[in-house]
Amino acid sequence: MSGRDRIAFLQGLSTNDFRTLSPGAALWAAALSSVGKVLFTFRAAPLGDRIRLLLPAGRVVSAAAHLRKHAVFQEARVEEPGPLVRFDLYGAETPPPPPGADAWPSFFELRATWLVPAGNAEAVESELAAAGGSPVAEEEAEALRIRAGRPADAREIDESRTPGEAGLAGAVSTTKGCYVGQEVVARMRTYGRAPRRLVRFLFDGTAPVAPGTRLVQPAKPEQEAGRVTSSAVWGGAAIALGYAARDVADGEVLSEAGGPGRTARVEPLS
Repeated sequence: MSGRDRIAFLQGLSTNDFRTLSPGAALWAAALSSVGKVLFTFRAAPLGDRIRLLLPAGRVVSAAAHLRKHAVFQEARVEEPGPLVRFDLYGAETPPPPPGADAWPSFFELRATWLVPAGNAEAVESELAAAGGSPVAEEEAEALRIRAGRPADAREIDESRTPGEAGLAGAVSTTKGCYVGQEVVARMRTYGRAPRRLVRFLFDGTAPVAPGTRLVQPAKPEQEAGRVTSSAVWGGAAIALGYAARDVADGEVLSEAGGPGRTARVEPLS
């Protein structure tokens, strides 16, 4: 069970793309710019004739503006609900959600996510503690995210990345006929390969690695072959997420730029 964190999410009328979702299910999706770059990612789930969008609090304003801009020819509106508190739960099993909670299914390392009215948060926290739950430290939560290979907003995901680079191929539709950035995504799928891809780095040693650390192939020390975006320590080893160049193979060992330095093995994300 994680500590609580105040967030916001958006609600809008349903579109055809989400009407096939069954109750309790959710989709992972990305919103793109006209040139196919990732603006923000979100989870979407049905709520009657509405679709709930769960996204980082820092993206709410820009996401709402994006949705309103591109809903001009549809009968849709974008709403922001009242204050909510978010609980992310970890572990093999979780208790049933409390009455009135907006419960979201498992997602990467998260066993479940609950959104509860701010006034109920302390009671929910007490009930979780009574059931044997304990807070997860920020460092451990970050390590779990990196182990699971989940890209994070403003770290692995920003407006300079395409879905193919950022490990978001599954968050972008291959069947929807028209959406912002669709033509660029379709061309990349048909004709091109991304110049880099999101991977996991396993470093030697136990000290954490600074985000922004540059990596090179030993035979080409003058050319950047990888860059760390997030890092943590897990099980006594340093792990990281970051980007590897197209010609870097899975399993290849890279070195810190400007060596001699530490080495890192490249692992693909499942």
